[in-house]
Amino acid sequence: MMEHTVTETVKVWGVRTEFPEHKLGKFLDEVECVYYNIPTEHRASAEIDFEPYFDCAGESYPQVRITYERPESQEEANSRADEDRKRWMEQLEQARERVTYCEAQLNDLPVKRRT
Repeated sequence: MMEHTVTETVKVWGVRTEFPEHKLGKFLDEVECVYYNIPTEHRASAEIDFEPYFDCAGESYPQVRITYERPESQEEANSRADEDRKRWMEQLEQARERVTYCEAQLNDLPVKRRT
């Protein structure tokens, strides 16, 4: 069975949060602090993304996000499995309804008699 991972967002700096000082040294100190708060066993997967945030008026603002990957917990796996099961049951029900509809359409067609 494939092991699933979860992307944890550790820190976001941007328009909706307090952005760190613009001094490089201060920013690096803050990034280092965030890095050392990531569990040691997951630090190798840590990433930093620099993406613009666009508001509804089309203005863009800088956004910095730090994330890491970790294995999915048993509770998360159970929840994901429940959601998958629910989604597949819905798909199955829709397919059954479609088959019923198609059979009704076929039953309404005149039967061609062989001569």
